[in-house]
Amino acid sequence: MEEGMNRFPLVAATAFLAFGCGKDSSETKAECQVEAIDLTGCDRSTLSAVQADGIWNTNINFDDGYTGPSSIRFSPGDPLLVGLSMTTKQVTPDTFYLASDVTGSDGSTLRYAFSGCKASGPGAVLGVARVCRNGETVRNGTFTAVRVARRAGEAESDRVALLGQGALPRGAANGVAVAGGYAYVIAGTEGLFVFNVKDPAHPALVSELKIPTETFTSTLISGTTLYLGTYATGIRICDLAANPEVPTCDKTVLADLKVRVDGMSKDGNLLYVASPLPKSDIVILDVTQPSAPTLVVRYTVEGASADLNEYPYALAVQDNRLYVSNWSYGVTVTDLAPLATTTKVPKLLGRFGGPSTSALAVGKLGDSTVVYQGSDGWGSSLLALDATHPEAIVQRGELPLRPEATMGGMALSGTTLYVANYQDGLRVYDVATLGTPKAAGYFNTWNETEANRGLSYFDGLQGVHVADGLVYGWDTTRGLLIFRHTP
Repeated sequence: MEEGMNRFPLVAATAFLAFGCGKDSSETKAECQVEAIDLTGCDRSTLSAVQADGIWNTNINFDDGYTGPSSIRFSPGDPLLVGLSMTTKQVTPDTFYLASDVTGSDGSTLRYAFSGCKASGPGAVLGVARVCRNGETVRNGTFTAVRVARRAGEAESDRVALLGQGALPRGAANGVAVAGGYAYVIAGTEGLFVFNVKDPAHPALVSELKIPTETFTSTLISGTTLYLGTYATGIRICDLAANPEVPTCDKTVLADLKVRVDGMSKDGNLLYVASPLPKSDIVILDVTQPSAPTLVVRYTVEGASADLNEYPYALAVQDNRLYVSNWSYGVTVTDLAPLATTTKVPKLLGRFGGPSTSALAVGKLGDSTVVYQGSDGWGSSLLALDATHPEAIVQRGELPLRPEATMGGMALSGTTLYVANYQDGLRVYDVATLGTPKAAGYFNTWNETEANRGLSYFDGLQGVHVADGLVYGWDTTRGLLIFRHTP
């Protein structure tokens, strides 16, 4: 299972699973056997329609309150269930049963089991999800599973051309920043990869940097300084002035505080850092000297509670106001004017407590301030908000996304909104009128036959960055993708 609605409990579960090893050959898993799962009231005859192949995305709802998306891979490659080797597969005209067996880090026997209750077509199943330890149920709930396929009637592209692609030698891309004809691509634990993109049709890998103790999570360029956010060691600072092909990355900030960085935004001489851990706050740094930032203040959004999964993930600064996606706390708007006073404590102006949000884009439309928000959860929507009066933010439109293909990130350029839609690829919207975004093009980047597909619900085009009139995306398998949108 991967990150999802309850992000931090889910991350912990993922880490626990990662330490499991081998297959379980014992017979002590009775409560997770297909015979032990109560399917009374199910219409099992509908399961005869199921075609158990390809890649499916799924959402799990356990009775203990845990909710999160995951994935099933029947083919190609080794079959997987919630990211684990699928050790049992029983698909017959009246049975849909899948299981994965591992040995936990504490030596216990774990089984993850999905048993179908009914199907609404060849690629859509509802059923029971269960986790057993040493044969006894520790979690019980339901799942929804949908096969991932291209949207009906769509071609590969519409008004968007793929100019070039830069595959990574290892790892999965999870961020890109572009400046001076170079794209700086991060790939988590595998580090930083630098591409020469002066010829967008032929990106060329020119250098790479891997630091064994760091996992890169986010990236931002300001002038000749590249800031690399990490999972638990603050920010690594890279100087691009001497040689942009081979950055000098020998300085850090916040590394001694175990700070996780999920997003960064720079305005003037201040760098704003969204940090879910360890304090669930916004770290504001003075970067007048880019290589030697100093702490201005650590600001916790008023009313937000880490205990309720109300963490800051994405942020933006405009007109001396800070906009933050706070997951289940929604979008908040904060006045930054107090930073110029002796108190240096920003003040909350307003909040839109809508659906959970992990991504946002902020801009101006005439005299109005517009905010677009969305999340990488199952059943997410793209919301258009009018935040001109932050004390009374108003929703002006909503565009539902397919639950099996969620949102990774977005970028606003003028009146065009670019959305990374994971298995639905790049989606382009006209937002010249404040309301529900209007479709203005797409590029389907995802194909289930490509190597390493189906490892996660978060598979496909993960994010976008606009620079020099082009759109740069990063895909978990394909790496760096460079697009041109023609309205």
